[in-house]
Amino acid sequence: MEVKERLEGEKPNVLVIYPDQMRFDAMGCSGNPVVKTPHIDRLAREGVRFNHAYTAFPLCCPFRASVMTGKYPHSAGMPANHYPIPLGQEFLAEIFRDHGWRTGYIGKWHLDGGIKHGYVAPHRRLGFDHFVGFNRGHTYFKSIFFRNNDPRPRTSRRYEPDYQTDHLIEFMDSCAHGGDDEPFLAMICYGLPHAPLTMPDHYASLYSPGEVPARDNTPSTHKRAPGEGAWRERARRFLAGYYGLMASVDHNVGKVLDWLDGAGLADDTLVVFVSDHGDMAGEHGRFAKKTYYEAAMRVPFIVRYPRRFDAGRVVDALVDPSVDLMPTLLETCGLPAPDGVQGTSALPLLDGSAETTREAVFYEIDKEREGPERFPIAERGVRTREWLYVRTEERGAVLFNLQDDPLETNNLVDSAAHSETVARLDAMLSEHMARTGDDWAIEAVFPPPDFQTHGEGGRYGRELLSRAIVEP
Repeated sequence: MEVKERLEGEKPNVLVIYPDQMRFDAMGCSGNPVVKTPHIDRLAREGVRFNHAYTAFPLCCPFRASVMTGKYPHSAGMPANHYPIPLGQEFLAEIFRDHGWRTGYIGKWHLDGGIKHGYVAPHRRLGFDHFVGFNRGHTYFKSIFFRNNDPRPRTSRRYEPDYQTDHLIEFMDSCAHGGDDEPFLAMICYGLPHAPLTMPDHYASLYSPGEVPARDNTPSTHKRAPGEGAWRERARRFLAGYYGLMASVDHNVGKVLDWLDGAGLADDTLVVFVSDHGDMAGEHGRFAKKTYYEAAMRVPFIVRYPRRFDAGRVVDALVDPSVDLMPTLLETCGLPAPDGVQGTSALPLLDGSAETTREAVFYEIDKEREGPERFPIAERGVRTREWLYVRTEERGAVLFNLQDDPLETNNLVDSAAHSETVARLDAMLSEHMARTGDDWAIEAVFPPPDFQTHGEGGRYGRELLSRAIVEP
């Protein structure tokens, strides 16, 4: 299985592993005393782990649009979930492909409108030539996918992340043994640990709610869970299942790392582990994402490239992997970044030549007046190591002192003693909006093209399944 080792200075392989909706603290290497993630922890030991990575728009499609373009979602044309990304931009995979990399994508795409389980046409894949996936959806058993340019639906008898990992390895192996010595850019997006909490029994039984603590900013009671302790208990039940999903993610990360070792590619492959956003998991009386709280914005971000980066380093500088990932990958691989890129390369942080590359990360949520994910009042914000400031168009809404109040519970925005801080952060935010072309008037007009509700998507998925080609 050994392949010819690349010489130092040649083009590295690039592998991006992207679990959907993964909290920063859902791994052992971030200090979680309960969850077991030995393979992700190994990746952190052998690579560089970013301790303060926050995504600008904590929602699936906006993050994906930023990763593919290096632009903030408002500039990339992605105002909310389920909208098709506008073509005519310079995309990450196109750049790698045009400079000699083979490009492959596995898993959930979610950049082609609102149709669930849908086939993604070749011209909508943004430069990924090899494609085994589907547009959107979270059905982990009997899931639908499409292979390359064949519009016939397929399914597998196995759990979704397991067969997706095999498809990833199949693509990487074809590159490694193709005979032309072309490097690859591969990206896999697991649906896990995004709900639903459906998984094989051996994962479902790993954690019990009684052993899973909820953070102190999780309320005991809530209007949606009356009764003393009911809301906190709901949060603990959710986290127990969520950690079970993480066990599957970790297992498959281990499988990929073992394959790279066996193929002799570990030293020559730049591996990125990242997520689009976290999950509130009951904190502040909320679940899911699409909010400025740390539980939604803060994400895991690990980079391993043994030829260039020292193992076991932890970086405390702020980064935003949604916009920073593209320029980081391009600069590390010696490729030019497009003129429109708005992110900041984290290469100086990875190689230790700088201690910081940005003063702040920013937050944006666009107005969406209708639909299942409606958001009637747009928000913008700025997060530094010390402060989180969020405002609407009309006024400041939130100010948290993150040093004194890491759980984000004491809103100081109307405190006269902090008026100068509000003014300073407000000016920083205004400058960012002007520099990146942001505008309060940006709105997601519902419905997006081909939008399907969960019910409609379920019916469509069952119809596809009835005629799907069954793979092992």
